[in-house]
Amino acid sequence: MLNHSFNSALAPYIEGFLEYKRSLGYSYVGQETKLKNLDRFWLEENGNPALLTRENLLGWSAKRETESTNSRGERLSVVRQLALYMNGIGVDAYIPTDKCTASHPVIHVLSPEEVVEFIRVVDNYDPPKSHRRFSRLANEYRIIFRLLLTTGMRRSEAASIKIENVNLPDKNIRIYDTKNYKDRLVFVPDDMADLIAEYLEYLKSVSDIAVFWLFPSLDITKPIHPGSLTGRFHQFWGMTSFAGTLEKDPTVHSLRHTYVVMKMNQWMKEGADLKVMMPYLSKQLGHKSINETFYYYHQVKEAFDIIRKKDTMSSRVIPEARIR
Repeated sequence: MLNHSFNSALAPYIEGFLEYKRSLGYSYVGQETKLKNLDRFWLEENGNPALLTRENLLGWSAKRETESTNSRGERLSVVRQLALYMNGIGVDAYIPTDKCTASHPVIHVLSPEEVVEFIRVVDNYDPPKSHRRFSRLANEYRIIFRLLLTTGMRRSEAASIKIENVNLPDKNIRIYDTKNYKDRLVFVPDDMADLIAEYLEYLKSVSDIAVFWLFPSLDITKPIHPGSLTGRFHQFWGMTSFAGTLEKDPTVHSLRHTYVVMKMNQWMKEGADLKVMMPYLSKQLGHKSINETFYYYHQVKEAFDIIRKKDTMSSRVIPEARIR
């Protein structure tokens, strides 16, 4: 039995959410009051939109003058649970966190054209001829940036891959000591696995000692530093025609977000149910839970338009690499 009436466009979802929670045995009395306040805010301040979006929640998520941090967190927690419920019944809704503020950064997702040009710049990188180690690094860049784009790995994870953890027959790479302190398997596409196999043969041919790291630094006994990937990314991006034309230039972390968009577009083209596939994406990305993956996806503003238009972007926009 509801103690309040709800009148905004969110009313059906709020009522369904409360009914669902109470069917599980929760009283949800205080939470109902908070949702009533959200309902009133939605009518008075937000133009009564039918969907939860990050932009529409900015006013609601702002800390009030007389409000404690804990009280604000409780308000956001209830809306977060509502958003999870909405996603669970197939309604696209942004999932807020305690960082839902106007200053929260928006990650740039590379368009297919940007992906192609960026990779071509990487492929055309002509290092100094003073030592063959520079040529080896040039070949590493061609592989590692493709790996980030086709698997969604974090730069630190890719930089610290040991060759012994690369399983080419099963097309996976075992990642240890991840951000959330959980080991996991990252699966690679068939063509990426073939490329890594070719690259490993190349590494053997240019080294007089056994190679331990998949992506060694100039000192072949040490892994490439994640910071050097950031520097190279900015260098290569600065050589594209898109440099300086965007409101916010991408970073190496943008490749991870771009992977998410590419993968979801692929699933949509194949007619897959995104809600069913989300747990697999969560495992691939190394997230603590599916909730983190929902938030991760929804914070990518560009992803909404790209996915809803069912863009034809796929991994094939990435040009094939040539080991030199």
